[in-house]
Amino acid sequence: MASLTETAYYTRRAINWTIIGIIGYILLRILWSILFNVYLTVFPPKAAPPNHAFGSLPALKFPANAASPSGQLVYQLQTIEGSVPDASVSANVYFMPKTGSNLLALSTAQSFAKRLQFSTTPINDPTNPNVYRFDDPMAPLRHLWYDVVSTNFIIRYDFQQDAGLFLNNIVPSADEAKAEAKNLLQTYGLYPQDFTGGDVTVSFYKVSANSLVPVDSQSQADAVRVDFYRPYLASTPIVTGSSGGPISIIFSGSQNSTKRVLQFSYTYWPIDYQTTATYPLITGTQAWQELQAGAGYILQYPKGSLITVRNVYLAYYDSLDPQTYLQPVFVFEGDDGFMAYVPAVSPDYIDTTH
Repeated sequence: MASLTETAYYTRRAINWTIIGIIGYILLRILWSILFNVYLTVFPPKAAPPNHAFGSLPALKFPANAASPSGQLVYQLQTIEGSVPDASVSANVYFMPKTGSNLLALSTAQSFAKRLQFSTTPINDPTNPNVYRFDDPMAPLRHLWYDVVSTNFIIRYDFQQDAGLFLNNIVPSADEAKAEAKNLLQTYGLYPQDFTGGDVTVSFYKVSANSLVPVDSQSQADAVRVDFYRPYLASTPIVTGSSGGPISIIFSGSQNSTKRVLQFSYTYWPIDYQTTATYPLITGTQAWQELQAGAGYILQYPKGSLITVRNVYLAYYDSLDPQTYLQPVFVFEGDDGFMAYVPAVSPDYIDTTH
């Protein structure tokens, strides 16, 4: 029978070996993790080849350029890298489902118009059979244009015709405008769930020659604009065909509810985030060459014809027009607000016949 001294001795040895074993296990796990990460760095796993499961994709629809063709511009590249950064060889393309017209579409539009205090008498837009105009019988300068198929709309107040609108005008602050805009969207059930976490920006404007021009501060402003953007999709930003967000609201400082909203522009196309396909992309260098050749869409023109590009990155393009798929584009940003897009999917998988 072991003595108490022997028992204590062997107990201490067992504890010591247990501690050594635990420390050794931890060190081996750390070493294995380091070696595995080094291996992946040296021998990265090959990405699955693009499946182009949607077949040929339709060409992206960009708005008509309002300024001179991009081919007349001269570009110089001054990025941090000194070159066009590499992009992935392939990217996801997302399906964007569309709803068709139905027998209740006009009735739905009339109910929406009534909630916003417009007349329920529809006036068809001669340029688009899906769009109806609704007027405000109590405020003749206030109008609603509603697309019965997409349910997108725009509300405008013709402030150019209201000479006294901006007298005694108290423009809300940035935080007040954000809160008011979010409340307006939520009140009418218009805040899309997949916009949660996206940027909300505020900009101030003053009236000049019957139009709104940007200013730097609230103290200079006659109106304030709030823009809502989608959040990043798989670490990739989503851009639009305009200089603002797909949902935007411009407030005056008027306390009259019919004159408070100068413009409410709402364009929302749902994205099916579960239905995707992968497509090969052109390289950043190819996109740069396309832009120089005049093939890109110029969103914002600077002054002059010499363009200095400072930043190039990949993004998804959310068109103002209906599109079947959310596709990636190369974005070129430069001095004086210059911004341009070049489609990123390889032209071998783009249907240019439509």
